[in-house]
Amino acid sequence: VDASGQSGMLMNRLGLRVWDPLLDKGAIWTYWQGAYRDTGRDEGATMVLQTTDRKGWFWYIPLHDDRLSVGIVRPFDDLFKGRGPHEKTYQEEVELCPAVKQRIAGAGRVTGYFATKDYSYRSTQPSGDGWVLIGDAFGFLDPLYSSGVLLALRSGEFAADAVVEGLAKGDTSGKQLGKWGPGFNRGVDRMRRLVCEYYDGFSFGNFVKNFPELRGTVTDLLIGDLFTDKVDKVWKPMESL
Repeated sequence: VDASGQSGMLMNRLGLRVWDPLLDKGAIWTYWQGAYRDTGRDEGATMVLQTTDRKGWFWYIPLHDDRLSVGIVRPFDDLFKGRGPHEKTYQEEVELCPAVKQRIAGAGRVTGYFATKDYSYRSTQPSGDGWVLIGDAFGFLDPLYSSGVLLALRSGEFAADAVVEGLAKGDTSGKQLGKWGPGFNRGVDRMRRLVCEYYDGFSFGNFVKNFPELRGTVTDLLIGDLFTDKVDKVWKPMESL
């Protein structure tokens, strides 16, 4: 069971990684201490804050010890080509997002800057004879809707069931160990479509206003109810806007 994360031990060795051609994004992030955070039940809430040019967005994630992870996501070329050092680019992006600038104004940075490039990818197959991929070792999706932990855990659950079943009947073939792959990929594709809709300018507020009866279904999708066909009723109405 390969749970090696984004290093993708087997994926790289076997040449299985395919980068997503539409989600060619990059990210630069750092950690702050003492930045603003909401109070009460919203104190630990993750926020998505769009830049004024609508080409990028910041994640704003409260952590323990009064620390926050704050990172910018933007198309790869916009973020890394001709922009200079990561620190300079990050500060320029903060200037494009007054909401972030205001929240970190009184904070201190406690780490350096980190960057990742072209980070949406998937393996061409989830398994082979005697091995199976789970979590980021199988694929990673743009983190706009914070779906990473959900997808990692669900792939682990699905793979574990397939492994247990396979060992019980003496079958550790790729077909057995990866029998969950098609259904899991359909779920990932549903979340991927929501991500792509956002980057294309889709407005959830406008959608719910026009289709109030689908509010619950949209909420189900966003909180991770991805592995059931019942949620697919939202796609046709989305295409009509």
